[in-house]
Amino acid sequence: MLEPHAPRHLTSRATLRRRTMLLAPLAIAGLLAACATLLGPRTIEISRDELLTKLGKQFPTTKRVMKLLDVTASLPSLDLQEEKNRVTASVDLAARELLMGQEYKGKVALSFGLRFEPKDLTLRLTEPKVEQVAVEGLPAIYQRALTNLGAKLVEETLNDYPVHQLKPEDLRTADRLGYQVKDIAVTRTGLAVHLVPRP
Repeated sequence: MLEPHAPRHLTSRATLRRRTMLLAPLAIAGLLAACATLLGPRTIEISRDELLTKLGKQFPTTKRVMKLLDVTASLPSLDLQEEKNRVTASVDLAARELLMGQEYKGKVALSFGLRFEPKDLTLRLTEPKVEQVAVEGLPAIYQRALTNLGAKLVEETLNDYPVHQLKPEDLRTADRLGYQVKDIAVTRTGLAVHLVPRP
């Protein structure tokens, strides 16, 4: 015996409800993307103090040269070069002879660009460039070695170093709202991560 069919108006309502439930997420996603377009670009800012705090975890650091000198690089100072979109780290160097105990002072400055690493949501220093290396009163026999080591020491310590990690919830929210990272700009007060609506 055949079961009686449900009234057509009830079937239509159930089908409509199912379609609505299936289409709702798509409609919300479309609405959020439209909101991103209407709201325009957004910016996440990182201050100079935050950068210095992060860099401070890497210093001081010491290396030995030719079994004759211990070279220590201290906490860097930062020069934010807005016009070049680079960060310059200036580091005081202290070299001490192991035999005689004589100490020498110097400075090395390297500039870096910045890149965004989506795998771990970090902002990283990249493309190091030596801007200045100077050591006072160092004998000629050590001058070139220390000059090269001072620059290399800072470069190895800071190249590709993550200076900031974005919060996952920030990026998830941005992604949900239809944003993506466009670029990183150096400003007078720190860094600005520019988010733009996805095309």
